[in-house]
Amino acid sequence: NFTEPRWPLTDALSFLREHYHPSMLNDSNAIVRVKLEFDMKSGKQGRFVDAFNKMVPMMNGFERGVSEKTVLVFAKSAEAAETATQAGAKKVGGTELIDDIAKGKVDIIDFDYVLAHEDILLDLKPLIGILRDQFPKKTLGTVGTDMAKLVKTFSNGQYVEVEKPSDVIGYNNDPSYARCEAMIGRLQMEDKLIEENFISLLQNMMEASPKKNTGFITKAEIFVDERLKKKMRVHHDLIHDPLYTNYLKTKQAATA
Repeated sequence: NFTEPRWPLTDALSFLREHYHPSMLNDSNAIVRVKLEFDMKSGKQGRFVDAFNKMVPMMNGFERGVSEKTVLVFAKSAEAAETATQAGAKKVGGTELIDDIAKGKVDIIDFDYVLAHEDILLDLKPLIGILRDQFPKKTLGTVGTDMAKLVKTFSNGQYVEVEKPSDVIGYNNDPSYARCEAMIGRLQMEDKLIEENFISLLQNMMEASPKKNTGFITKAEIFVDERLKKKMRVHHDLIHDPLYTNYLKTKQAATA
């Protein structure tokens, strides 16, 4: 029985703007939050994915009480360097930047993160002793080819914790269930910008999925805070929602 409506994200945002309007809850530029739920089955009988944390790039930045991090990027090609600059990297360079750091002309302490394109990684070896813990590594996620995503992840990315509820006395929680909350924008931002952040969140969470299908994320709800009890359940192709999908198929068949 399909009872809970699923909303397009744009409709959910309109609903929130209406209720947080100055004439109502009076918080017209509040932070928009999303709660995701997950199916943590690993695909193997009795095995489940552990709770995990992930740094998620926010493609469109917004004020959320966290200072933006400064990023230095190593890249060989002019195209990769330009992409990194456009994404917000504070300093970008190739072999000449490597030489400047080696000679002490650039102080690495001025940067929170050091990132690198894959094509320049071997050239960075002379800097291992200087960069130390900041030396770019694939295992740390600080090396890649998608420079826009890489820079956005570390300059204004959001640390998202996927948690499993703790067991309480007399009751064991479902080991296949987990949840997380994240911020995806502010109410006064354009729908398109908030939607891009929402999709970035979904796509990056899906990277942790043990399954090739889309059954990992099972529910998404948009809300601001507890002043408004209702959370708006939204639908997206990356959310596994067979009840809603079957409802749509039945509805389409009835009107055919």
